[in-house]
Amino acid sequence: MSGPVDRSQFDRISEDDAFEASEVFLACMFADNQVLAECGLEWEDFGEELHQLMFKEGMELFRSGQPVTAISLKPFMPKAWSNSRSSRTRRDDDEAGILPATYMARLMSLGFDPSTMRRLESSLHIIKSVSLGRQLAREAEIASELAKEGHTLLTLDDEIEQLEMRLTERRTRLAALRASASPGSSYLAMFEASARRDGVVGVPIALPEIAKVLSEPVFEAGNLYGLLSSSGEGKSSLTMQLIYHAVRGGHPVLFLSYDQSAAQCIRQMIAQVHEISVRQQREPSRLMTESERDRCVLFATQINNQPFDIIRCQREGVMQLVAYARRFIKKRANGKTPFIVIDHIGKVKPRDPKLSADRISGEVTVELKALADELSASVLILNQRNGESGKRQNPRPIAKDLYGGEGARADYDAIITLYRPEKYKKEMEKVAATPSDWKTINSVFGSEIEGIAEIASIKVRFGDPSIVEKLQFDADFTRYRSMKLQRPQEELAL
Repeated sequence: MSGPVDRSQFDRISEDDAFEASEVFLACMFADNQVLAECGLEWEDFGEELHQLMFKEGMELFRSGQPVTAISLKPFMPKAWSNSRSSRTRRDDDEAGILPATYMARLMSLGFDPSTMRRLESSLHIIKSVSLGRQLAREAEIASELAKEGHTLLTLDDEIEQLEMRLTERRTRLAALRASASPGSSYLAMFEASARRDGVVGVPIALPEIAKVLSEPVFEAGNLYGLLSSSGEGKSSLTMQLIYHAVRGGHPVLFLSYDQSAAQCIRQMIAQVHEISVRQQREPSRLMTESERDRCVLFATQINNQPFDIIRCQREGVMQLVAYARRFIKKRANGKTPFIVIDHIGKVKPRDPKLSADRISGEVTVELKALADELSASVLILNQRNGESGKRQNPRPIAKDLYGGEGARADYDAIITLYRPEKYKKEMEKVAATPSDWKTINSVFGSEIEGIAEIASIKVRFGDPSIVEKLQFDADFTRYRSMKLQRPQEELAL
């Protein structure tokens, strides 16, 4: 059997969170022994050996009608304790090598604090969640060891049967945990874990204007986002900026593209980061200096070392995309929130092409929302506007322009819109024939719109959906820039 498993990729609640939750539970156990009768825990749920022993012996005392205190547990404890948490986090913890009796006395005093008992329910949720992930990791190790050993068909069949039985037990307990966990405890578990990380878990957003429109500091883990824009408004350019910013932050990023190839994506990133235009990159010998060519080569080499994959899609359906994402996370998971981007929903092969757009959209978004939750990932789906905007005098994006119409918003946690009024104004000017047409154009668009893009939303869960922010589009390098703060382009920091 291999050594301890790094669970960071399994859940956004970590082993450190479970350690602190175990301390809260044990403190509550000392303060009120009755919690042992109602906790639903087993000794294996604790990751620390001393905690396992304290719970196991404490439960024996409780069942025999004896009080559970630091004094009554002392005879069952080892003489010394080396805190594995200290070695795992490589911190100089004051509790490394502390006497168990002293440690239990500290936990007893912690139990007298009323705020500790208020944390009991959320702590139970954390302990059980991490325990299930830990057990699943062990089953994966067992399956791996079985694959390496020699077995006859008969013995292998027996081993698989035993594995299936254990997994069924795990799933039953998980179902019970989900059914019993109150909404408040689920929230508090996530709240406490986020507080220890000093913020919401998710993928950093490249531009503050987008964060303001979403009313979110990050693309939150477990959420499904949409980006709505028409062809030619720079949707792909903005997507490359979002992706690069996530890659630069060390987040695993998978781009499932029905449009651009991997080479085209990297070319656009280089233009945005190093201000070497796509035109220059197409003719490096004639239009680029030696220094610029070196920067291109270095960028491409460095990004190969990042947890970043691009898959050029052709006729894949949503289940194939889900399979790609699962394999990617298995290969690239590093403890940071993954970012999965699909370009775009209208090109995902439907299960039944005869279905209406709203039904097709619903099938795709349901699966990808479930994927985001399963992988604790942020998922972004690009949407190309349908023809509804062409029927309106004011072409600003609304929910009806979404692929599948207004009803398609249901499974998204938030949908941002990208709108370049300059594009639509030029189109309308080409067909303007009467003074009334020109009056409408001037009324809708006004002036001073060259190179300006509007970022807005057609759905946000916890914010103001009326917020509109403006960005400057830099056409030479196909990138968006903040109009409030001119920041230098960030380079990949390795």
